[in-house]
Amino acid sequence: MKVSGAKDIMSLPWRLAFPFLFMLKFDLSGVPIFCAMALFDLPSAAAVSAILALFIVMRSGNVLAGAMKGLAEFWTVAGAYTGLLWLRGRRRVLSTSPGLLARAIAMCLICSTFLPIGYLPFLALFNVIQGAITTYLGLAVVETLEKRAPHLVPEDAPILVLR
Repeated sequence: MKVSGAKDIMSLPWRLAFPFLFMLKFDLSGVPIFCAMALFDLPSAAAVSAILALFIVMRSGNVLAGAMKGLAEFWTVAGAYTGLLWLRGRRRVLSTSPGLLARAIAMCLICSTFLPIGYLPFLALFNVIQGAITTYLGLAVVETLEKRAPHLVPEDAPILVLR
C-alpha cells in the first residue's frame, strides 16, 4: 500500500543493511521524531513514533518490524530527553547521548525474548549506530532551524528551555 512519497524520499537512498544482521536497516526515519521531541515535547515524539510504526506496518505488513522500529525510536528520544533534563542542555551532544544507551538496552531486553543470545552484541551495536544517526542528525536539524529560522522554533521548546 502506497502511503506517502515522503517516506520513500527519506528512506530509499539511506536504507543500508547492517552487515552482521541483514534484517536490520539503517535509515533516517527517526530524525523527525527527535525533532518533535526537541521542538515540542516527549508525548509529541511518542505520537510520531506510533505513527511511524503504523506506517511501517501498513507499508510492509510486518507488525513486528513496525513495533520494533517505533519502540526503538521512542527509547532513543526518551533517553535523549532524560539526558537533556539531567545536564540542563549545557552540552547538547553530550546531553543527548543517553538516548543511544537507552535504545540499545531497551531493544536488547525486548529482543532477547525471541532472538538467540549470540545476536545481542550485534543488535546493541546496530542500535547505538542507528541511535547516533537519529540523535545527531536530528540535533543538527534543530540547531540549523534555530540559527536560520528562529521564528519557527516555539519559545517553550524543550531544546531551548533546557539550556
